[in-house]
Amino acid sequence: MINKTLNKMASNQKTVLITGAGSGMGLHTAQTLALSGFKVYAGIRDPNGRNSHKSTRLREYVEGHGKTIEIIDLDIHQDASCQAAANKVIEKDGSIDVVIHNAAHLFVGFSEGYTPEQLQSSLNTNAVGAHRLNRAVLPYMRKQKNGILIYVGSGITNLMAPFTAPYVIGKAAFDALAESTAYEVSQFGIETSIMMPGVFMEGTSHFETAEFPKDEEVLKQYNRLKKDYDNYESGLRNLFRFGDAPIQGVADKIEELLLLPKGQKPLRVTVDYSDYLAEPGNAVRETLTERVFRIMNYSHLLKVKTDEN
Repeated sequence: MINKTLNKMASNQKTVLITGAGSGMGLHTAQTLALSGFKVYAGIRDPNGRNSHKSTRLREYVEGHGKTIEIIDLDIHQDASCQAAANKVIEKDGSIDVVIHNAAHLFVGFSEGYTPEQLQSSLNTNAVGAHRLNRAVLPYMRKQKNGILIYVGSGITNLMAPFTAPYVIGKAAFDALAESTAYEVSQFGIETSIMMPGVFMEGTSHFETAEFPKDEEVLKQYNRLKKDYDNYESGLRNLFRFGDAPIQGVADKIEELLLLPKGQKPLRVTVDYSDYLAEPGNAVRETLTERVFRIMNYSHLLKVKTDEN
């Protein structure tokens, strides 16, 4: 393991573990980083079974460009799967440099119609899964006194859209987990960035795999909102006034983040080609957080501890 670590340090190649790498933003990010020379472990659930078509597509794309990629079985709903994935990266490469929390699931529909179990499911996928993987990788990162956590969140946590309650709740919890954890792991030299993509209608499987409310009796009581609900997609498309919204932009921004020097990565970054405009909320949050942390004598937690500090 020591030799593996020294060899990797000599080549300056970062090891990346990414969840939800079979489609959408995760797929594009895995491809982009692999082609750029990162050692990518692409997490896909059951990659040799029901999702073999996804792993085959990813591997063939990367190898077709003369690069390599590791496909790894990773289910963020299972503690054992997260731990096995982390252990495998360590076993093969000696360290985990970057973890990209990308796996997510969209919910669209009237809030009351979702069962409590569906709400719990959203939290499990959109927030708790990232915590499971953190618990598997952070012991290694703390020992290394180095690492990068990137959370692919959403601008929807700053500016709520209608008809997506379980998704918003899950993403809000995800954002809170990311920020709360960031202040603590920063003192072990571990950096955090929260990606906040805007609206993306193409290039992602979010909408085609979205989950809808199961309580049909409740849904019948919401007929007066049927017109609003039916216009949801067209309403989102009204936000696009500036041309295309390439999902590749998210992957490119993640690569830019990873290339920034240690200690210079922003806590939040937006990638938005629409007129959603959730960015101003970040500036307000950052200013107020700095003020409160200064009063509480916690300003040092806002800075990643490096060899120099």
